[in-house]
Order: sequence, then structure tokens, then C-alpha cells
Amino acid sequence: MPTLALYVDYRKAYDMVWHAGLLVKLHDLGMPIALLKTTASWLGNRQVYIAFGDKVSEKYKIDIGLPQGSSLSPSLFIVYHCDLMQCLGAHSGHMFADDLSVLITAPITKSLATIISYLEEEGTEVCRKIAAYAKKWKQPINVQKTVAQIFYKQIKRPEIKIHMEGHQPGNS
Repeated sequence: MPTLALYVDYRKAYDMVWHAGLLVKLHDLGMPIALLKTTASWLGNRQVYIAFGDKVSEKYKIDIGLPQGSSLSPSLFIVYHCDLMQCLGAHSGHMFADDLSVLITAPITKSLATIISYLEEEGTEVCRKIAAYAKKWKQPINVQKTVAQIFYKQIKRPEIKIHMEGHQPGNS
């Protein structure tokens, strides 16, 4: 049975996490207020500056993104996207750190041509839902690095054509 795998790449994944959106999701998941305030402080009290040679820029407040190198950042990224799986419907979605993969399998009773058509339609619809979700939660997707791959037991794999934000993800 052919299965379509979508590998979604987020553009600057950790750098683009929207603090207000993350705090809303943590609140909705039932995080205690004291811990929510601590998390908000940890996210909100960050500044950066640029040093080049002996020149140093002004400090700038950072109101977006998760700290690089923090052991908490991958967990917060996954929590930030935990509701994404609901919009995928019956398809199997998996997240590890900042990587998303979705597996789409067609009903068993279909012919190969119908299965491919089904996978193309479902793949495009799933990509549309992921893109809408990403836009709503300010988490841009890198369509050029997003890949669609079909798994099939035959030697010659059928070609699949799906679309995301007007582009066709790469085939592997």
C-alpha cells in the first residue's frame, strides 16, 4: 500500500516562536499561573547587542524566539505545536524537536491510480492546513526544504504532485 510522507521544514524554527502565542497555549494546557509568569519572564527579559571589533551596538529587546542552546527550548517548541496534530485529522503526525513528519495512507480498496490521486489530494490538503496553522501562529515554513516522499513496494515508484503555498515540495 503506497504511503505518502511529508517532511516539513520550519524556517528559523526556534528563532520564530511567538512568545504571546506560546504563553496562551501553555495557559490553555493548564500551566499554573506562577510557572506561567516565570516562563514569561524567562522569555521576555532577553536582550542582544552586536559587537564588531571594538564597536558595540545598542541593546535590543527580543520579543520572539526561544533561547538557542537551552534544554527547555525543544520541549517548548513541541508544546507550541501540540495542537497542530488535531488539524491533521486521521493522518499520522510526528514531531521531534523542530522536525514535523506526516504519514498519509490511502484506503485499501482503491486502484493504484486512484490511490495516487487520493494521496495527491490529501497531501495538498494537509499542506494547506499546515500552512494556515503556521501563518496563524507566526511560524513560517520553508517550502523549498519541505519534502514529499512516497513509499511503495514496487521498484518504480509513482510520481506524486502535491502543492504547498503555491509551490511543489521536493520529491525524494
